Amino acid sequence: MKGITLIGMSGSGKSTIGGILAIKLGWKFVDLDKLILEKQMMNHHDFMNTNGETELKRLEEEYTLALDLADTVFAPPGSLVYSPKAMEKVKAVSAVVYLKATPEVIERRLGPKLHANGIIGLKEKGLKKVMEEREPLYEKYADYSFMSSVQGKNEMADLIIKTLVVRGIVHAVS
Repeated sequence: MKGITLIGMSGSGKSTIGGILAIKLGWKFVDLDKLILEKQMMNHHDFMNTNGETELKRLEEEYTLALDLADTVFAPPGSLVYSPKAMEKVKAVSAVVYLKATPEVIERRLGPKLHANGIIGLKEKGLKKVMEEREPLYEKYADYSFMSSVQGKNEMADLIIKTLVVRGIVHAVS
C-alpha cells in the first residue's frame, strides 16, 4: 500500500494532522523535523543556523530518499518541495496531500516560534514571499489539496481519509 505525504508551510498542520492520520490508519508516522533532531542532536532551526540553508536542504533530501514510506504518514518540512529528487520519490510511493493555510493562519499558529522554526528563506524574504514562492511547487506536487484552517484537526484527518478511501489509496478504517 502507498503512504501519505503531507506538504505545506510550517504551521499548516502537517505534524498534528499527520499524527492523527497515522493513528486512525494504524500506520507509522515520520516527522522529518523530529528525525533531524534525533539524528543530528539539534533541531531544524539550529541545524540551519549552524550549517546553512543549502546544507539543510541537502540533509532533508538525503533523509527522505532513505525512508521506506509504505504504510507511513510522512510530514516533511515545507522546504522539501525545493528538492525535485525527494519529491519524485514521495510522489512515486505516496499520495501527496497539500495542507493550505494563509499567512495570517501560519502567523497565528506559530506565534513567536515563527522565526525559530527553521523556515528556509524567511529571514531574507518574509513569510508572504516565501509562501508565494512555494505555492506553485506545492500545487505541482500535490495529488490532493485541503484548506487546513476550515475545520478542526480530527475533521481534517477524517476528510483526508474519506477522500483517499474513495480514490482507492487507503482502505476504509473502522
